[in-house]
Amino acid sequence: MRKDVVNRSQNWRGLTPGAKLLISLVVAAGTGVLLYGAIHPTSKNIAQFICYLLIAILASRLKVNLPGITGTMSVNFLFILLGVMDLSLAETLVMGCAATLVQSVWQARKRLDPVKILFNVASMMANASALTYISYHWLSSRFGSNKPILLMVAALVFFFANTLPISVVIALTEGKSSRKVWSECYFWSFPYYLVGAAAVGLVGIVNHSAGWETSLLALPLIYWVYRSYRMYLGRLEAEK
Repeated sequence: MRKDVVNRSQNWRGLTPGAKLLISLVVAAGTGVLLYGAIHPTSKNIAQFICYLLIAILASRLKVNLPGITGTMSVNFLFILLGVMDLSLAETLVMGCAATLVQSVWQARKRLDPVKILFNVASMMANASALTYISYHWLSSRFGSNKPILLMVAALVFFFANTLPISVVIALTEGKSSRKVWSECYFWSFPYYLVGAAAVGLVGIVNHSAGWETSLLALPLIYWVYRSYRMYLGRLEAEK
């Protein structure tokens, strides 16, 4: 998911000091996570990583406009969960950040803003992906490898890590309650994450029995998730 937070106040100078501080901290944390991944590059299967990376970049073009805010949502989240299951932390970060970068610049409707791009990559992909990866493998090492439950927990971690920072920034900028902003702008997207986790779980089961190459067969499933959520957002807009 990509959210153009700075657009809510038109530009960086229009943000409050609190919002600027939070954005700076998020970008700094994301930069630290990316540096850690660069210092500790590992690969479980380079061919699998390259395949996932290329598909994630192509899939980043499948995006829908979010109601009520300037931003888009894509199916990148599905590949983050795939990376958490099958790839290393460094590979997951590279895949997620590359897909988010393409999503941010591909057919952008407005002039590109480096601050927005940095925040999108740092907030969503670097920080949220790292938290999701660590949570998944920490729980797996302590409570077994029940992948359906682990994926649901990972989806929850990614959901909150991805949406809460943006909600707080918007709340600080507009003088609103962060809980109210979060519930109005992002709570409705919660089913998307659960459906995505279920879809990735199915892909994981097939991969385990037939090899990771069969994950290419998940492309129709990924497109179905995109289409179904696009229709879901259309119904929400019609009801409003």
